[in-house]
Amino acid sequence: MRPPRPTDRVDMGIGFLAFFGVVMLVATVACELTGRPALTWALVLLAIVVALVVEVRHRGAILRREGALDRPGHGTRSETGSSTK
Repeated sequence: MRPPRPTDRVDMGIGFLAFFGVVMLVATVACELTGRPALTWALVLLAIVVALVVEVRHRGAILRREGALDRPGHGTRSETGSSTK
């Protein structure tokens, strides 16, 4: 077993929110296309997207605090690995 990463709980929350964000998006689009009221679905979707943005920013703060972004291969692109066209 590997030791737990500091972002494990945040990653799980991001996945949870992303799943339900997709579900709410499908429900909102379905309501719009069928002519049913979609305001409630859209507001719930907005709340999920805001929470998702907060979680992603929180994950970035954890990684910066832990110094994981400074190590090669952990969230940064190496200059030799990027391609320009």
